[in-house]
Amino acid sequence: MNVVKNLLNMIKSVIVMNANIIGVIVAVVCGFFIAFLNYILSKIILTKAPEKYSLITVVRQVFQIGFLVAVYFVGDKIQSVNTIYLLVGAVVGMTAPMIYFTRKLLMLNRTANKKEPEKEGDANG
Repeated sequence: MNVVKNLLNMIKSVIVMNANIIGVIVAVVCGFFIAFLNYILSKIILTKAPEKYSLITVVRQVFQIGFLVAVYFVGDKIQSVNTIYLLVGAVVGMTAPMIYFTRKLLMLNRTANKKEPEKEGDANG
């Protein structure tokens, strides 16, 4: 009888571990989606109205904080998944792609700022 209990406990721990792994994967994918959404919004604002970029940073921050709060409360409702694992997955899912997307935005901004230098006599005719 003791062997059966040990076997059931082992199966239960494997199920919980798999639920945690699946939860982390879902959190990473959703974090990537939030990072991509932030990139798209930033790119649109940088190309169309760069003077309003400070407003979009607030919107980006609201998306990121709202996503983390949602992950926290959803993870709290799901009993078989550890909330800490979900939060770590969400943070990694947002941070790692954001490094790449920020580099792309910097390159976009550098190419937009490069203008051909004017010759001395061309400005006034």
